[in-house]
Amino acid sequence: MKPSRGGTKRSSWLTFRRRLILVRTLLRRPMSRDDLVAVVQHELGDEGYPSDTVSALKNDLDALKGEYGCQIRFHRHMNCYVLEDMGDLALLDLPDDCLEALSFLDASFPAGNNISAYASVRSLLDRIVKLLPRHRQREHAQGRHALSMQLPGASTHPLDPDTLATIRRAIEQRRELSFLYRSNTDDQTHTHHRVAPYNIYFSAEGHTYLDATMLDVAPRHPAAIIPAVIPYRIDRIVAGTAQVLHTVLPRERIKPRSYRLRYQLVPAVARRRDVSAYFPDTEITYHDDGSATVTATVTNLWQTRQILLRYGSACEVLEPPELIELFCATVDGMAKTYRKHMSQAEES
Repeated sequence: MKPSRGGTKRSSWLTFRRRLILVRTLLRRPMSRDDLVAVVQHELGDEGYPSDTVSALKNDLDALKGEYGCQIRFHRHMNCYVLEDMGDLALLDLPDDCLEALSFLDASFPAGNNISAYASVRSLLDRIVKLLPRHRQREHAQGRHALSMQLPGASTHPLDPDTLATIRRAIEQRRELSFLYRSNTDDQTHTHHRVAPYNIYFSAEGHTYLDATMLDVAPRHPAAIIPAVIPYRIDRIVAGTAQVLHTVLPRERIKPRSYRLRYQLVPAVARRRDVSAYFPDTEITYHDDGSATVTATVTNLWQTRQILLRYGSACEVLEPPELIELFCATVDGMAKTYRKHMSQAEES
């Protein structure tokens, strides 16, 4: 019997597609023989592997290694196949402007940074580079990193992976989160917090924070304002205490108390009329003498203080009174510290 018309062509197409599925699968992670066969059968159904799957899979892997130079090795201790190099099987190419963007990200997220999420970014970049043709990989490796972002260095405070995983689960499931938190006081006391978690972010100082709205705290300070936006340093969350609660968060973020912020900048800072807008709803009024008055809306007074301290004595906070009190306490503390140093210097 003669083969049906187009049968050889269809067989070749199925073989090519099967091998492409193998490569795509191994790009995700190392896979066992049975798992690779299962993926192919799931995608191709009855047209996947024939009855002798062991020989067919071996032929496909040998063809990928022989025709494209792919380095696919079987690691006996893991009982898995590992795709170590794509060889000449380039599945992606990029125009020059995209390659420049890749170089920008490559320089901004260097290898070796131990901030947890960086590892995922670094892994993504490495995978993209691996998919490029060899000559484009060389161009990327030799390219000059003219642009980069200044991101935090390696954190000196390792994060508990279980705590981080619990926080991420709470954010993904949009549920309340509770934990014990180490205070910044000398006795390092613990307070119990119940929060609405929204995001994880990294500061310029290299710390990792949970952006959350505090819903309750125990023991509660008489002056505590609830709900309140709090940046929680994740390394200060006591390991083993983070728990995802049953309460589901509303679709809109729970709104904390907001404050009308108003501060004035001296001419030395504002005369060029290029003052930065750090806060939501910022409005800047420039005056004839070169100074500027800035108004905005804020919800986190502690964070607002940290930002405005960058201006030093060039900034005067006019409202709200709660922020002025924070600044007064900060200035009094700094004055006390430096008076002590001056006294010690005079005595010596």
